[in-house]
Amino acid sequence: MLQALRGGAKSPIMKVFLVFLAAGFALWGVGDMTTGLIGGSDKAIEAGDESLSPREVAVEFDRTRRNYMPNVSTGEALQAGLLGEVAGMLAQEVVFHAEANRLGLTVTREMQRREVAAEPTFKDETGAFSQTRFLSVLANAGLSEADYLQRIESALRREQIVGAVADGVRQPQIVARALTAYELERRSARLVSVAVDTDTVSDPDGAALASWYDDVKSRYDAPMLRTARVGSLTPQMFASAIEVSDAEIADAYADRIDEFTTPERRRVRQMVFEDAASADTARDRVAGGEDFEAVAADMLGWTGDDTNLGLVTRRDLDGAVGEAVFAAETGAIAGPAESVFGVHLLVVDEIQEGGETSLADVSDTIRATLQSEAATDMIYEKVNQIEDRIASGATLDEAMAEVSGRLVTIADIDRRGNDIDGNPIAGEAADLAQDSVVLETIWSSDIDEQSVIQEGADDLFFIVEVTAETDPRERSLDEVRTRAIADWKRVEAIKNAREAAEARIADAGAFDDVETTSDFRRNGIGLDHEAARLIATAVFAQDIGEARVVETGSEAIAVRTETIVAAEEDELSNSSNLVANMIDNAIRQDVLAALARDLSQDHDLQMRLGGVQQILVGTQ
Repeated sequence: MLQALRGGAKSPIMKVFLVFLAAGFALWGVGDMTTGLIGGSDKAIEAGDESLSPREVAVEFDRTRRNYMPNVSTGEALQAGLLGEVAGMLAQEVVFHAEANRLGLTVTREMQRREVAAEPTFKDETGAFSQTRFLSVLANAGLSEADYLQRIESALRREQIVGAVADGVRQPQIVARALTAYELERRSARLVSVAVDTDTVSDPDGAALASWYDDVKSRYDAPMLRTARVGSLTPQMFASAIEVSDAEIADAYADRIDEFTTPERRRVRQMVFEDAASADTARDRVAGGEDFEAVAADMLGWTGDDTNLGLVTRRDLDGAVGEAVFAAETGAIAGPAESVFGVHLLVVDEIQEGGETSLADVSDTIRATLQSEAATDMIYEKVNQIEDRIASGATLDEAMAEVSGRLVTIADIDRRGNDIDGNPIAGEAADLAQDSVVLETIWSSDIDEQSVIQEGADDLFFIVEVTAETDPRERSLDEVRTRAIADWKRVEAIKNAREAAEARIADAGAFDDVETTSDFRRNGIGLDHEAARLIATAVFAQDIGEARVVETGSEAIAVRTETIVAAEEDELSNSSNLVANMIDNAIRQDVLAALARDLSQDHDLQMRLGGVQQILVGTQ
């Protein structure tokens, strides 16, 4: 899921967002992530003298989900294993913090400042650090300035430990250069395409079809299938019918007023100096009547865009800077105030008072939320009711009818959730057939016995009764005749297209009227074709002038290699350095993972995620 983000980046912004993820996966594995899943504790992750609470882990889970899986619900993310990945990330952080504490390692504000100042993401077009861009990047990532600085500190402490072990590990440059030359080589080709056309193929006669079917009939074998009845409950079934009073809505509004409160915002301009003396000089000049922008231009070479912080909240600004800004009146000078970035001099141009969204404006939203919450509580009562009724001898039909639940039959489903022909189960049971937990339960239950009630995705509760099972079997031609005829015609059409393409290759002039493609890489980049990668594989496997046929399913393509272009020296030199860094970073990650495993034992790493799940489930 997130492992693709690993990248090997060294910049601070990537460090603090991603650095712990990949190694965290390899360190403990998803199975171990559920250690201590049942039961609560005030320490979800603990190693040595460092720990994180369940709420801290839940907050990081939610931030990660919103940043990298914005269209996935909390329940879906939990089912996909995101909690395990986030816990692995945080566990590694806690382990390295514990080790840093043991070694007495510290991170100074100057070290933080250098790291942030060096980050290209935060620089403007002139290459200078931009506070505006800095805040914008953090806002998009769901981080405050203080959050980011804390993460920088964590990354730097970790780096002090890892660097001592891994800095001497380097890949020989000649290896990186050879790999780079291989990847950057470009080629061109000429292509002649022949479409696969089943309309030109007549239906086979009975004998031809029967003979062909005898050779391929294993493709049509019926898999083991089961038929099951599934009773299910979701809050959505009942939410709209739940009555919510105006008094309840008002009470909820009061309890959740923070959700409906807009924080005070201020429009701010700033200058940032390396020393307090310069900041004092700038303050004196502005206080003496000089224009703020003119002073910034004179002393820093800044433009108006450089000084503009825009509208900020108290949470957006770190420490003394925030205190100074939010203590000032409109038009007043704030500061000088020191942060990790330097000494700030600011002016407040506008104050936008915070406020509350009225009860009337959010009444419908609160009503829907309360209905959903009440429906969720009701589901648990109905689940208990089902269990009690079945335990007392009621049938599944009787139990589900009593709670107004849903009862459907999923007929002839295979282990992958498909029907006898390998297509996804359709109809009224399609949603249940696609739920991985439901599917697993269907195939792990005993025949003619009811499962225990289980929870699937999105607050789905279900019970399964498997009513039938059929063994894998060979199917006769008559059972699959329509499908077999269509498949036979397609096979013949593909064969015809291939033969036609091969004939084009045999014709020396077949490529003469075809334009040569643009240069492309062996991964197909640069080639404008749906089958770019497939074509590139063929082109890079043959010499200039050689040709072969590749098939895509919709066409057969005669492919002739035209030119081979080696990477230019400048490109090769620049890219080989990048490749070398990537290789070094991959090695570094392996070293980090091994070190983290050892440290997790040294500091007795413990993970208890039950409380985290309770918090997350409660927020859905």
